Amino acid sequence: MSKKHQLTPDEISELFSELDESGVVDPGRADDRERRMKARAEARSAGGRDAVQRLAALDRKRRGGSKVDPLSADDPSGSKVGDTITRTAVGFVLVVFVLIMGMQVFYGVNRRLNTANLSESVTRETVTNALEGGLEWGNGFTQFPQRFTVDSANEVTGEVEVTVVDTDSANELELLSNGQIQAAALATNALFNTSIDRVVYNVYAYVDDAGNIQHDRFFGLIPAGGTCKAIFTFVWTKPDQANTSSIDWEMHIVGMDEQITSRIQEQVNSVSSLVEQPGLTQKEYDAQERERQAERLMHGSEIFNGGATEKTPEEVERLMQESYS
Repeated sequence: MSKKHQLTPDEISELFSELDESGVVDPGRADDRERRMKARAEARSAGGRDAVQRLAALDRKRRGGSKVDPLSADDPSGSKVGDTITRTAVGFVLVVFVLIMGMQVFYGVNRRLNTANLSESVTRETVTNALEGGLEWGNGFTQFPQRFTVDSANEVTGEVEVTVVDTDSANELELLSNGQIQAAALATNALFNTSIDRVVYNVYAYVDDAGNIQHDRFFGLIPAGGTCKAIFTFVWTKPDQANTSSIDWEMHIVGMDEQITSRIQEQVNSVSSLVEQPGLTQKEYDAQERERQAERLMHGSEIFNGGATEKTPEEVERLMQESYS
C-alpha cells in the first residue's frame, strides 16, 4: 500500500497563504499557485533561506493592500451575483405593484366612462348597460344579478320595469335587503330623468319544495336549483314635477305572501335577539326595586362616621313592610 504524500513546509505555507482575512480562498492566488511555487524554489536555490524570506515578505506586502472588512456586505471574492439578484427581485416587485395599480385605475376610469346615465336617456339599451355594468350609488357601484330582463324602458310612457333573478341571497332577509339596495340605485338614477315617473323592480328567486330560498354554491360552480318564483316587487314613483318643486318619491313593496312575510319577520327577530337584551318582566322589576330600597334603608350615619351598621336586616324588613302597608 502506497503512503500518503506528505506536504512540505513550503506547500503548507502556500496553502494557508491562499486564504484571505475572512477565511475564504482567494481565487486569484489559487490560480497563481504554480508561479509562486516556482519562484520560491528558484529563490531557495539562488539565495538560500534569506532569499525565500525576502520573497515571502514581498508577497505579504503585496497582499496587504487588499483588506477584507468582516462587516461589509460585499462578497470578498468580488462576485456581484447577490446584488444582481436583489436588483432583479426589487424590480420585479415594483413592476407587479405598478401593473396592479395601473389596472385598478384603468378599470375604475373605464367603468365610470361606461356607466349608463339614466337621468339623461332611458332606453332598453341604456337600462341593459346599467344592469350589466352596475350603477354608481353612494360611495361605490351597485351590482345587479347576472340574469335579468328589461320588460319596459320608455320615456314616452314614463315607466321602467325590469325583472331580476337573484341567485346570491341565501334567505328571504338577504333577498329583501339586496333587492332594496338594487332597486333604490336603479330608481334614483332613472327618476332624475324628467320623463320617468315610475320604476318597477321585480325580484325572482329559486325555491325548493318547502319554499326555502336556493342560491349558488361553491363560487357559482353549483347553480341554484328548484322552481323560479316571484318573491316581491319594488315600485318607486314620483309625482308630477309641475305640482311640486321638491323630491317627493314613494316606494312600495308588493307581492309578498304570508309565508315570505313571516320568514322575514322571524329572521329579523333572530338577528335582533343576538344584540338586544330581552325585556324585564314586572316581577323581576319589582324585585330589583325592592332590593335597591332595602339597600338605601340600611344606610345610616356609619357611611359618614364609620363603624358598625346602625340597622339590622330585620329592622329594614319591618320598615319596608310598614311603607307598603
